[in-house]
Amino acid sequence: MNNISPFCLSVSPQLLRKRHIGNDIVTIVFQEPGTLPFTPKNIRSHFQHVFVIVKVHNPCTENVCYSVAVSRSKDVPLFGPPIPKAVTFPKSAVFRDFLLAKVINGENATHKSEKFRAMATRTRQEYLRDLAENFVSTATMDSAVKFSFITLGAKKKEKVKPRKDAHLFSVGAITWSVTARDFGQSADVDCLLGVSNEFIVLIEEQSKNVVFNCSCRDVIGWTSGIISIKIFYERGECVVLSVQDGCEEDIREMVQRLE
Repeated sequence: MNNISPFCLSVSPQLLRKRHIGNDIVTIVFQEPGTLPFTPKNIRSHFQHVFVIVKVHNPCTENVCYSVAVSRSKDVPLFGPPIPKAVTFPKSAVFRDFLLAKVINGENATHKSEKFRAMATRTRQEYLRDLAENFVSTATMDSAVKFSFITLGAKKKEKVKPRKDAHLFSVGAITWSVTARDFGQSADVDCLLGVSNEFIVLIEEQSKNVVFNCSCRDVIGWTSGIISIKIFYERGECVVLSVQDGCEEDIREMVQRLE
């Protein structure tokens, strides 16, 4: 980006270059070997709140790998997936998905900061003010006179089409049979996953004990596969769930319910 973005010697703030980068909430900074440590003080704008720094090691070789670090504003809450300490990532599809999840969750977390909440509130107020000032009519209509020739009793009622997957929008909890990964015991546990309008809960089928629960407001993101899903919450912790072969539709329903 640095090599192809506009550069003008006569303009010290480099506004043409900053226009391409400064309007983004999350910025990925790619560093080559031997570069100085990155500081956001040099390029940070009013919108940039999260910087994901990716540094390459052993470039142009079979042993190429990458290290990742994150710099965020103080009012941006922590977000997952967590970055292991002193770990480098090999070039792979797994690393690509990890990086994309980190960037997406970073933007979602930024919208929870006080600054962006205030901006969103102000924008909605302006839209409402525009509607009230420009699209509201003061004229009244006497429906009894103008439409007296219409016999409402003879009007044919339209058939209401049933909404597909309507149960996924209910207030109460919807449950699925899942297998949860217990990293402490290195074992899989058969559980019931329940997702309501406010809470997520895991109940062990054998003991009927609640082994996990959190508020839906604490969920910061998720990644899903064909028969598995990772749900990230609070400070980047995650639960790993999977379903049996042939139950791929359950994963789709879980994602739709979380949305």
